[in-house]
Amino acid sequence: MFRKSFWRTLCSLAAGIALGTAMSAAPAAMAAPAADNPYGDPNLVSMFNGTDLSAWTSSKAGLWSAKTGVIHGNGTARGWLYYNKQQTGTFRWIFSVRQVKGNHKPTVLIWGTTDPIRDALSAIQFQPPNGGHWDYRPGHNNGGGSLFKQFPHTSIDIHQWAQCELIGNMTTGIARMACCPLKGTAATCKGVEVLQFTDKTAGRVGPLALQVHNSGIQDEYRGLYLESPVVTSPDQFITT
Repeated sequence: MFRKSFWRTLCSLAAGIALGTAMSAAPAAMAAPAADNPYGDPNLVSMFNGTDLSAWTSSKAGLWSAKTGVIHGNGTARGWLYYNKQQTGTFRWIFSVRQVKGNHKPTVLIWGTTDPIRDALSAIQFQPPNGGHWDYRPGHNNGGGSLFKQFPHTSIDIHQWAQCELIGNMTTGIARMACCPLKGTAATCKGVEVLQFTDKTAGRVGPLALQVHNSGIQDEYRGLYLESPVVTSPDQFITT
């Protein structure tokens, strides 16, 4: 009787130890959760929580607002809104954009500076989704000439949601943008390259910013994601 009881106890202990070992090992064997974005890139970080602009710094009060899951330009004045959680030199930046009202194409800024703060953050301007541009650096403040290369593509309606991906390499001074129109309720689309900028002296660590070019413009942005440093397909688009 004693032997039977002893062996039952011993077997129960062994089973418990085996179960505990399996449970402790299980998390290590589990796959990492999928990234909370539609692009299949686990290294992208969301830049907007959909409810407030705590991750963003504006050039003027009242210029921007968060409503119904989008960053909305209120059209009150010319100015910018930059992401304040991280400044970047080499990056992948994906977002969707549309213009509700205005007389100038949407504009975003890269490779600028917040010290000192000058007009348009002294940055390189890309105009999504069709590829206009400007160079706001001191000594430039012009269209950039041969530094920019526009690629032929079917014109995208700026009043409808479009997806854009910007990739920038601080070391080479090359920044590129690919865009495409979003159809219906689609979360993504297959982009085509619309613009490339090349100037090895331009690459620097700086803010990524949205820009209202002048008063009266109401641009909206949603689905903003950033990858920096770039781990997935460096110097290559993942949306084309």
